[in-house]
Amino acid sequence: MRFTRRALVTSIGLMLPVLSHAASFQILEQSPAFLGQAFAGTASDTKDATSVFFNPASLSELKDPTLTLGVNAIFTSAEFNNTNSNTNGTTGKTNETGYVPNIYWVQPLTEKLTLGLGVNAPYGLASKYGDEWTGRYLATHSELEVANINAVLAIELNEQWSLGVGLDYQTADVTLKSQVDSTLGVNPQPATDSSAKIQGDDDDIVGDVSLFFKPTDRTRFGLLWRQGGEFDLEGDATFTLNALCRPGAGFPTGAPPAPTTGTICAATLNTLSGDAKASVELPDTLTFSASHRFSDYWWVHTDIAWTQWSSINTIDVINTGNNLTVSRLDLEYEDSMRYALGLSYKSDCPWSWRFGIAYDEAPQTNPALVNPRIPDENRLWFTGGFNYRFSNDFSMDLGYAYIKVDDAHINNTNLQTGHHVEGNFDASVNVVGVQANWIF
Repeated sequence: MRFTRRALVTSIGLMLPVLSHAASFQILEQSPAFLGQAFAGTASDTKDATSVFFNPASLSELKDPTLTLGVNAIFTSAEFNNTNSNTNGTTGKTNETGYVPNIYWVQPLTEKLTLGLGVNAPYGLASKYGDEWTGRYLATHSELEVANINAVLAIELNEQWSLGVGLDYQTADVTLKSQVDSTLGVNPQPATDSSAKIQGDDDDIVGDVSLFFKPTDRTRFGLLWRQGGEFDLEGDATFTLNALCRPGAGFPTGAPPAPTTGTICAATLNTLSGDAKASVELPDTLTFSASHRFSDYWWVHTDIAWTQWSSINTIDVINTGNNLTVSRLDLEYEDSMRYALGLSYKSDCPWSWRFGIAYDEAPQTNPALVNPRIPDENRLWFTGGFNYRFSNDFSMDLGYAYIKVDDAHINNTNLQTGHHVEGNFDASVNVVGVQANWIF
């Protein structure tokens, strides 16, 4: 069997799709109040200061200084069901809990101008499998954190129209781990694997523009465009070599003096080790919302959101010391849509109630491109929640969502090493959010 350095590069080339795999690393959970109605009416229903994120233009509806503090707990679970893999691994699953805090402040400046400030996390990911599972050469551990500081200004143009503009400072921090087959496909075993770790970070400044239209007291519309950040991630790639990934170790690749698999493994990983960089452009989003009061106490809300996932297509990971390509990912993402419908009950009593349903499209469902870092598929949301008003100046919200994720099928073959991972992921997500609101 013939081996080349390219074979090992290809075998570790899927260590980086966490930055670019699926819609599920976009975090909508910026408001436990909107969580209860499946994030329907986000740009048209002005509940509290969370509109700093969802539609700055609607802040003109808030006439007093307002503070909102919230946190969302996201419980994710994905179990891999193996059908025809050949990597000699064990059953894999990831059960991670992520906590997404957010804080928003609204300050009216004049009768026509309102300032808003927010701190949140619009993107994030956490997944962790064992080092011995079947898909360990694709992923073992992934963390992505994008922190966002948002400053916005709402301008009331007249009694019906308002305009919002904003700037966002974002930081991205990534840590990725996977295993590397020291035998280059001859005899893949967890006990003989080497390991890889990649870290990187960067920051960017992006913008958002929004509109709010209130034709009557019963009907409201909102439109928000949010720019995606462009990150030139800089960090390093490090490798821990197994005993079989050493000069002279491993299996022969031909008659002597042909190098052994261990010689090729060690030379390749040592060459790729060091400073590395990768560029990724996160997607722009466009959200249209409508809210209508159809009775004295009941409102209906809708959201239609477009995400430009096609901005993430191919990502090259480059060793900055020698300009060698560590990985090239052809993801072939497509733009996706999200549809949400919600109901809310608002009366003069302290209790308000919310219910919702939503459908999320995944940008990539091709089994040949699905990756365990985010085993994403189309998703269906079922949500509920409430607000309790303790006084005219203080209230609290609680929201819950169960997200049913379609089975994600993977059929991934590494043509250089022969590694084949085939099966499906049975995944689900539960979200619980709580927030407090003060009016000063």
